Amino acid sequence: MSNLLIDIGNTFSKIAVFENNELIYETKIKIIEINFIKDLINKYKIKNTAISNVGSPNNELFSVCKEKSNLYSFTEKIKMPITNPYNHGLVGDDRLALVLSAYSDYPTDNVLIVDMGTCITYDIKTNQNLYQAGGISPGLELRLKSLSSGTFKLDKITPKYPKLLIAHDTESSISIGVLKGIQNEIEGFIENYKIEYNNLKVIISGGDSNFLYGKIKNTIFTNSNFIYKGLNFLIEHNQVNE
Repeated sequence: MSNLLIDIGNTFSKIAVFENNELIYETKIKIIEINFIKDLINKYKIKNTAISNVGSPNNELFSVCKEKSNLYSFTEKIKMPITNPYNHGLVGDDRLALVLSAYSDYPTDNVLIVDMGTCITYDIKTNQNLYQAGGISPGLELRLKSLSSGTFKLDKITPKYPKLLIAHDTESSISIGVLKGIQNEIEGFIENYKIEYNNLKVIISGGDSNFLYGKIKNTIFTNSNFIYKGLNFLIEHNQVNE
């Protein structure tokens, strides 16, 4: 059985195919072409599709996926093993998918999920499987853009994790300020959440998490595809409970 997983983000869309709970195809694109999706559905004999969408509505995409497969998305009717106290649409689909990923790995633990994408999001899944939405702050790319435009007009750089906190040029100053700033922010939130949630497990995911890989102690770094696990779980959970 093949599942098509589509994560429509603010900047890119990520697409994957899972077969028997294994990733067999993935890609990242800026614009979703409907014919491309149709080709994937035919090539991999897709039976189910799960969509997370925080970008602009794409009614044609939803229509095609519903017509050619069993479609699962974060509507009010979807079944989840966690309690979501928020009104539909108040939190992004991507955050719900990440919480489902955490549930699939740690169903009885308090878990903090930090996702480093266009924005950095903080979300809690309690050991009672209650979802608690945390904060949102600008991600790495947004911070770099804010320095290279507007008032500052500093050069756009590809940051490198700083070995020292003393800069030797503008590029190293930006790397220190942005990457160490993000690290300090995340570490501060972790300490704050640990006061409220006992034995807290911390998962750091997202496309920019590689910049801080191994730099934050006692955390679980995943690859940028952690959201796929949640979307695949969404399909499985709803099929079992239909």
